[in-house]
Amino acid sequence: MRSWRSNILHIGLPLVAIAALSGCGSSQAPEAGTESGDQMVPVPQKETKSSPIALAAAAENFEALTEQAFTAKPDELALLFAKAQKSATGIAGQLGPEATKSLEGRLLAARTAIDAGHPSDIALAAVEAFRLVVSAFSPDAGMPVAVSLLDYAGFRIQADLKSEPPRWSDAQEAAKYAHGQWDQVKDEVTDLALKEQFTASLASMDEYLSARDDEMAAKAAATELDLVDDLEGFFKLRATEPTPIVASRET
Repeated sequence: MRSWRSNILHIGLPLVAIAALSGCGSSQAPEAGTESGDQMVPVPQKETKSSPIALAAAAENFEALTEQAFTAKPDELALLFAKAQKSATGIAGQLGPEATKSLEGRLLAARTAIDAGHPSDIALAAVEAFRLVVSAFSPDAGMPVAVSLLDYAGFRIQADLKSEPPRWSDAQEAAKYAHGQWDQVKDEVTDLALKEQFTASLASMDEYLSARDDEMAAKAAATELDLVDDLEGFFKLRATEPTPIVASRET
């Protein structure tokens, strides 16, 4: 997968504003750190300037924990978690109180799942943390927040499909979420071939999730994530293009 940090630095992301996000269906990691009596993993509040670099690094670290949850060894998972937790500390001043509390809950859920050896819960907790972070990307940046949230949907579907048993209902909810994000950004995509491919990939994913075909659904999710890379490339290139100058006419 691409590097979050290099993408955002390349397009020159401005100072971060918090983007509003409406959650989809079951968007929280299951049965991990959601009970009211659970202790949160604290995200220390420290004085920091708004930093898109720190947000990008945090997104990258939670992405890595999500993707490697099913394959990494215990010591590797511990290292991935430590990096994610450290980067969460670095962005504490950039999230609102509610998002910060939610991020603490996701960290606790991930740590609990690592200790218990539950890779599905690790991946789902990490991908929800990823969503919280990318939702804080500036809506005025060259890379639309919706593109980052399409990544989130693909990662969540992958985690659902790798779970035992597969979490079909949640995967379908994540696919609906992907449709909503795509609707927000598709009119900006002037590459017609890419636009058609992405629309087709979501249709295929719907079909295979409805049929509960785990092999083909997994392939469709992988295709969606590959096409998100292409979308990122499209918007990154668009952000570097000079703005046309329209000459004014004297009357």
